[in-house]
Amino acid sequence: MRSTRDFLTGIITGIAIGMLTAPRSGKETRDKLVDEANKRSGDLKDQWSKGVEQVKQGYEQAKTQVNEYAQQAKDQINQYKDKAQSETNQDQAKQQYNNQVDNLANKAESGIEDARGAVRVS
Repeated sequence: MRSTRDFLTGIITGIAIGMLTAPRSGKETRDKLVDEANKRSGDLKDQWSKGVEQVKQGYEQAKTQVNEYAQQAKDQINQYKDKAQSETNQDQAKQQYNNQVDNLANKAESGIEDARGAVRVS
């Protein structure tokens, strides 16, 4: 940034010295200086506007990318959450199944014992 400013300062200084030493009347020189100053300030305003526009575009791009990455992260978190919930549900279902199997086995064993007792003749 400093080198650009130094470069522009050198150009403006050179133009001013060239105009001041040119063989013209004072009024012509002043008018020429005013015209050049207006032209240069217009150029600087255009460059400033372009720079501001580029910064705005860069900001919008960055904002869009951040939003995309945030959405991707949310989607991935939801996938992991759903998977964990599914695994928890599967573990609960397995536990319930095993409990039912154990209950049925106990009932079957009790029924067999009752049947043995009924079949035994004393």
